[in-house]
Amino acid sequence: MAIYKDEKRGTWYCKVNYLNHDGKLISHTKRGFKLKRDALNYESSYRVEQYQKIENPTEDMTQVVEPVKDMLFRELFDKYIENKRHEAEDYNVNKYIQVAKRFFGRVMDIPMSKIKPSDYLDCRNIIESEKAAVRYRNKAIFLLKSVSRFGYDYYELKDHARLLKIVPLKSTEFREKEVWTPDQFKLFIEHVDHYVYKTYFTFLYYTGMRRSEARAIEKRDIVDGVVSINKSMHQYSGEFKSLKTNSSRRKIQINQHVLEMIQPLMETEGHLLFGGNEHLSSTSIQRYFSNGIKLCNEHLIARGEKPIPKIRLHDMRHSHATFLINKGANIVAVSKRLGHSDINMTLKVYTHLLKENEEHIIDLLDD
Repeated sequence: MAIYKDEKRGTWYCKVNYLNHDGKLISHTKRGFKLKRDALNYESSYRVEQYQKIENPTEDMTQVVEPVKDMLFRELFDKYIENKRHEAEDYNVNKYIQVAKRFFGRVMDIPMSKIKPSDYLDCRNIIESEKAAVRYRNKAIFLLKSVSRFGYDYYELKDHARLLKIVPLKSTEFREKEVWTPDQFKLFIEHVDHYVYKTYFTFLYYTGMRRSEARAIEKRDIVDGVVSINKSMHQYSGEFKSLKTNSSRRKIQINQHVLEMIQPLMETEGHLLFGGNEHLSSTSIQRYFSNGIKLCNEHLIARGEKPIPKIRLHDMRHSHATFLINKGANIVAVSKRLGHSDINMTLKVYTHLLKENEEHIIDLLDD
């Protein structure tokens, strides 16, 4: 079934992919249905109509649809984006569009039947030459490869971008992740004067949860000192959404300090732990976080002390994992606590910490 809800318009639409009499994959979309069943009925009748045409071909059959392979790369990209809107947030989809506008001009107006591997290579080289972070440029290359693969999977187009390589990270460009030690976090949290946000940041630091997961925690999700992570929250709309992966669904224990901090919030009105009846907005969270760092560092500098690093909010999660690993926590347990889908993901991010612990292992052996 290819029936979807158009959230912006409040209507339903269907997408039908089928092979025509020449064996070419055709994509047909019909919008504007007020009810889901209307879209289902249309899809069913449309498929029957196409099957009948294949069984009883007419002379002008080739004029029913335009061959998909004549579409431009721009049109394929639009279809890719339309499909992505069903599985990704609008915020991320809009980022894809911005990346394409910046980097994909070289291939946008080339017909897919004429596009060559060298066209993708030229586009990739343009991306590499741009002045942008390596991670951002590689996102652009991955997007280019994804669109090409999408054309291969759904429209029988050749995947000429499959061989493109990512931009290598030079040793001079490598940066260790910035994290806070517990002492640095304590210096920061003293300068957050709103209790709800103070508790929210403390919750993030001592649980390692993603910010969207913590925003979605309901009071009923916390039982006997254990929090069940079973959903996250849309960055802007405040609506619940499913977790990134199945492994993100997990239960983790909360330490005593955090349990004591959230107790007053548990006794307030509303179902949400943070905000009660109203979710915490992303902009307010970022404002309190940035302002807390600013006030903290102004205070430290005035006393002639070293300021704390200006980390990202997501780095609270890295700080949590770094603290646990440095204290000798089992890497498998850390991976499960973070909700990683694969322990290799945890190893990839925190390998440098494990190498640092090698000296500790030697000390244990010597003892």
